[in-house]
Amino acid sequence: MKTESKSYLGLILHNAFRFVINVGFVFIFQIIFGVENILPGVAIGVGFTMLPMMDLPIRPWTMFFIIMLLYTGGGLAGELALVSPVLAFPLYFLFTVLIILLSNEPVAYKPNISFLLCFVFSQATPLPFDLLASRMNAVFFGGLIVGVGTLINWYRYGYGKNGRTMRQQIQLCAKNRSYIFRMSFGIAFAMTTGMLLHLQKPLWISIVVMSLTQLEFSETMERIKYRFIGTMIGVVLFFLLFQILIPQQYAMYVVMFFGYIGFFLPDYKYKQIINAVSALNASLVLLDGVTAIEQRIACLVAGIVIVIVIYALTFVMKKLKKLQQDIQHYVLADDFPYTTSKKG
Repeated sequence: MKTESKSYLGLILHNAFRFVINVGFVFIFQIIFGVENILPGVAIGVGFTMLPMMDLPIRPWTMFFIIMLLYTGGGLAGELALVSPVLAFPLYFLFTVLIILLSNEPVAYKPNISFLLCFVFSQATPLPFDLLASRMNAVFFGGLIVGVGTLINWYRYGYGKNGRTMRQQIQLCAKNRSYIFRMSFGIAFAMTTGMLLHLQKPLWISIVVMSLTQLEFSETMERIKYRFIGTMIGVVLFFLLFQILIPQQYAMYVVMFFGYIGFFLPDYKYKQIINAVSALNASLVLLDGVTAIEQRIACLVAGIVIVIVIYALTFVMKKLKKLQQDIQHYVLADDFPYTTSKKG
């Protein structure tokens, strides 16, 4: 019993430490770079708590370059698309391709999450061009903090000592072309749709597409189920807690408590409940409660439809490509199934 008590106490303290680091990073980031950069700061904070601790088979300085390029590039790409809606889709598509090519492997560790989040968050909260320097300072110096922390910790523990070069990393990440296309096309389409429709929370579509797009269709379907159920439960909790029971001045403390509890519930299906409650509460700055709930559900459904349609398109493309290859094989082998008949 004493051993179990110590184990539980250790877990509580460990998660409390992780929670304080996460919240503290975002809080300090906001003070330094301004509230307008808080969402990219959240994404960079995820990287700060993940990447230095990951034992990835990538050379340390290669990883440092990837970190700096993808954080800084994510902030810049989110701003440049404002120049012209015509440029938006190809720019979003190409930058997502770059993220996947540089950071998708090893898949089990999901090192691309923080970079995708920074790009999605930056695109969803673009700044006027007179504040471009503020955004670029935030993502550059935020990336520098993560990059230097990664270098220090990787050299300290010997991570990536004989790891992959940049070229080897790209070659490995480029193998799954279907995943690259689905993720890049899906995110680009979701971002462009949110921008053209002038949604107040365009992030709610693109983050759904990003989260649901997985290597295997079975995993995608499982995530769709859990995200839909989790969102519905989160909507109910949000309505009960923040629209009926708890005064708004205490809402932040309840959301922080939910965030801490999330460290004990790492499974995707439980995270979605907490994410839904937190996102809906944060949206009250722009929306009333009912509108926030309606838009959250509508964006969820739209994101699910985008993911399924794109997967169906890639499935049809694969089938057509295989059919074409089979036909070419039969022709070249002189085995094309036709018959001739002669009369008279």
